[in-house]
Amino acid sequence: MALARNASGALSVDEQVKMLAERYRQVEDQLPRSIRYTSKDESGGATTVRQEWYNGAEDLIKAAVERNDASGRELTEYIPHDLGSDFGWRGLFLLTRKETPAPDGGMQVEESRKYFGETEEGNGQLIRELRKSARFKSGEPTDTVHVPNMVVDLSKQNKAEGGAEEFGLGEPHELSPGLRKAGPPQFFDPFANVQGDSDKYRVIHGSVSPDGRFAIAMGLPPEQSNWDALYEDENYFYENGARDYDVPNYIIDLAERKILGKTGCHYFGTKRRYNHQQCILRWSPDSLKFVQLWDDKWSSTECVTGKISSGPKLAVTVDLDKAIGKKTYAFVKKRFDSENGDAGELSLQINKVSNDGTIDLEASEQCRVGDCRGETTFKVSERLRLSDGPKGPRVEILKMRRLPND
Repeated sequence: MALARNASGALSVDEQVKMLAERYRQVEDQLPRSIRYTSKDESGGATTVRQEWYNGAEDLIKAAVERNDASGRELTEYIPHDLGSDFGWRGLFLLTRKETPAPDGGMQVEESRKYFGETEEGNGQLIRELRKSARFKSGEPTDTVHVPNMVVDLSKQNKAEGGAEEFGLGEPHELSPGLRKAGPPQFFDPFANVQGDSDKYRVIHGSVSPDGRFAIAMGLPPEQSNWDALYEDENYFYENGARDYDVPNYIIDLAERKILGKTGCHYFGTKRRYNHQQCILRWSPDSLKFVQLWDDKWSSTECVTGKISSGPKLAVTVDLDKAIGKKTYAFVKKRFDSENGDAGELSLQINKVSNDGTIDLEASEQCRVGDCRGETTFKVSERLRLSDGPKGPRVEILKMRRLPND
């Protein structure tokens, strides 16, 4: 399905809401196999329980706060979607539910579902709110699944209120390290007793697949044998002073902490971004196809695509830069720089990876010097497909279309 976009290039409200709803489903499915922190506070006649869930890369995937007192129960849950994305803020789903006991023994339930995303006014904007209200009889289940939604008219709300920033999403959410020492039920880590190949890699943040099972990781460079030598400022980073790195990147099965194979990319750290250099992952919805992009200021350093087969195992990876470089330059009738590693000077933006191996991307080139510095030389929209050919895996170009320069 083509992504509907508004004039600014952002996803439409409907598409963002669908994306956040799907993210909610994905997160709920993986909570039982996620790291969980729980804290409990009792004061002033109220009991407050806070829970946070993290995936195998220790990225926050859900937070919930539940408060119970004589007046009833209040629950707040939020599920962020790629808040640290280097292509822009991806969104937030927020659920609030209030249960108030009625004099007749029944229960009044009020629910709100808020979707935050991108508008022409910026990121972190409230793009849709759905509300439910229901009165349940004494002893009756209080499930609101069959209660109809009421769509809130956002144009009548105060624009100064209700932004996602009120939830402090720019701040760290990790609960006290003391909870780790306390163990269950305050702290639960399904990965704690699984060793696997964990001494050979460190997971790159923001690289975990939608189902939480797979991730991309960096391995030790050939001349290094100690991870501690690469650890600084709460991340692992390797710098050899040269442009050509030899840091292996792997596909990891997080549940088993097992290396499935090399991706063919050589990104050098566990942070998703270091200044202009960044590691960007795009996964298919079924978490079996992926594109790993090592991007830089002026062009993409490396870009590979691959798929995971049953086992699981890494079945195939293809150098995407090499696969499309010459054909892209031929399409726009520009000279291909064969001396530049056979990759030209393309800057890639990966928009979507589908379950059937289809990849939608934009390839562009920017002027680096002179009066045109920073201007886009050309931009092409391309649809590709990762498939098995007679001589092995290949990327075929299905469609190319020239786009206006920025």
